[in-house]
Amino acid sequence: MKNVGIVLAAGSSTRMGGTTKKQYRMLLGHPVLFYSLMAFEQSYVSDVIIVCSDGEEEFVWAEIVEKYELRKVRSVITGAKERSGSSFLGIKEAIRIAGRLGTNVLIHDAARPLLNPLLINSIISDLESGQRAVIPAVAPADTIRLEGDEGVVTFEREKVRLVQTPQGFEAGLICDAYEKLKGSVTDDAEAVMKFDGSVHINFTEGDRRNFKLTYPTDFELAECMLKNATW
Repeated sequence: MKNVGIVLAAGSSTRMGGTTKKQYRMLLGHPVLFYSLMAFEQSYVSDVIIVCSDGEEEFVWAEIVEKYELRKVRSVITGAKERSGSSFLGIKEAIRIAGRLGTNVLIHDAARPLLNPLLINSIISDLESGQRAVIPAVAPADTIRLEGDEGVVTFEREKVRLVQTPQGFEAGLICDAYEKLKGSVTDDAEAVMKFDGSVHINFTEGDRRNFKLTYPTDFELAECMLKNATW
């Protein structure tokens, strides 16, 4: 069985601000994108695909893949304007490289640089044991309330999950889901749920350090965590 990592790095970083996209901003001397690629490099995946914005392919090859000698990266391809479109392009590239049958894909957001190789391997283990869709998630520490037209609703924290990436799937399943997708989705698991509600989405324990860089202050937290990382 083959396991292919897909790292999505085509985001526009509008909420982060600044002139440099967050996936290329320096974090303790290395680009943000470098860290998640290194996690895949140290994991059980056989191949890695990077999906970036149009015109950035040569930069990613020269300044990240070749500079850091990332041997598992097989392709750097152009993404789409929407995340779902970039995922689909990455999935199709994974199938081109590794085939459709017997292949799993693990789709990860480059803006989560504190990815632990052990989490990747845990997802791979679940997929290879027969799960068709595996997503990491953690329980929220804060109270969550929804403000709507009918007033404020408080959710039971025990039933709420904060979903992370990488999200792992049978390559054929997630490819079919995106081929039939109508409208937009917030993550890859939602595409599968819309495609076939009978598919069990298996939750695996995520990592609270594996958060997404979204706002400028997130860089300060990421730097502190990386300085103390033990993996």
